[in-house]
Amino acid sequence: MNRYGNGGISLFTCFLPKVEFGAGKVNHIADYVKGMGTKAVIAIDPYMHSIGLGDRIASQLKKVFIESVIFSDIEPNPSCFKVDEMAKRAKAEQCDFVIAIGGGSAIDFGKGLAVMVNGRGSSWDYTERNDHEVLRPGSDTLPLIAIPTTSGTGSESTPFSVLNNPALKEKSTIVNERIFPRIAIVDPELMISMPSKITASTGFDAFAHALESFISLKANPFTTMVSKEAMSIVVRNLPEAVANGGNVKARENLAWASTLAGAAIAHIGVTLPHSLAQPVGGMFGVPHGDSIAACMVNVLEVSWQSDLEKFAAISTIIDPSISSLTLRQRAEKCPELVSRLLSDINLHVKFSTFGMTENDIDKATSIALTGYYFDIECHPKKVTREEIRQIYKACL
Repeated sequence: MNRYGNGGISLFTCFLPKVEFGAGKVNHIADYVKGMGTKAVIAIDPYMHSIGLGDRIASQLKKVFIESVIFSDIEPNPSCFKVDEMAKRAKAEQCDFVIAIGGGSAIDFGKGLAVMVNGRGSSWDYTERNDHEVLRPGSDTLPLIAIPTTSGTGSESTPFSVLNNPALKEKSTIVNERIFPRIAIVDPELMISMPSKITASTGFDAFAHALESFISLKANPFTTMVSKEAMSIVVRNLPEAVANGGNVKARENLAWASTLAGAAIAHIGVTLPHSLAQPVGGMFGVPHGDSIAACMVNVLEVSWQSDLEKFAAISTIIDPSISSLTLRQRAEKCPELVSRLLSDINLHVKFSTFGMTENDIDKATSIALTGYYFDIECHPKKVTREEIRQIYKACL
């Protein structure tokens, strides 16, 4: 009997956006947006706009008689209130589709816009939480094109929009197929300018997406396949990209790994590391990949015994030379090997690095159990509130 039943494969759904992948693809955006609408709202990372990418895209759209409005006032961990504000402007401008350009923050912002141009209430009302009645995006949600400029979040291939509520100092996620990008334009040339630290942080986020989707209790044959491939690509290319950002091949490989890992979590979500990292990100404005790095090893240390086969596989992907060890020995090495990867990319951080203290643990735990309970439930090691508190304490 195999993992998917008695000699067969369990039922599952498989989907991806249309992906236009390769160097220079962004230069052909006018070919991809035909029929999408007549006026675009371009939500773009402020740095990418400052180097002219927003105006370049707008100019290309104009050649096919598509007008555009550019919004570049997008901060890391985008505010739900800023989404609401910009959506009103986009509606007044009669925009009928969204182009989101940047890292996860810009693409998440664009997804929020797609919902709220014709939505009601606040974008926060659409986030998945167990402390309010969740609104659902309607059929009038605007179509979205995603153009990532970092290789990490995989937001170009997910139906998720992570938003920050600065009033509550919390982050939560809109989860709905209506914000799944119609087209993802993945152009590795846009990622060459990423600084080493951002390369490390976003690249480790991609690795975490792949690892968490691989160990998830919801994993299916498709997600298992793509998450293993994504992990393999990241561990073989991320250290080189961090050390030598101009290595185009490494950038290209990481861009593909990010898209694959995003596709995996699009189907089944993430697990405990993201559930613990997101509250800290909302409370202290932490870069997302850094918050994942701060807790991943500690989560693995308490989790590896829950599924020896899966954790042994992760270890072997990171270091194939250990393949002769026993299953248990390989599984037990998983935390150590992930820690070594973090050292290789100079991303050893702790939650205290960002200002978190023991006094913040109870609040972070409550946020995790309120806004990320669905991810906690998918983790192979079942954890109690007290165990979550102890993991947070260890991560300080």
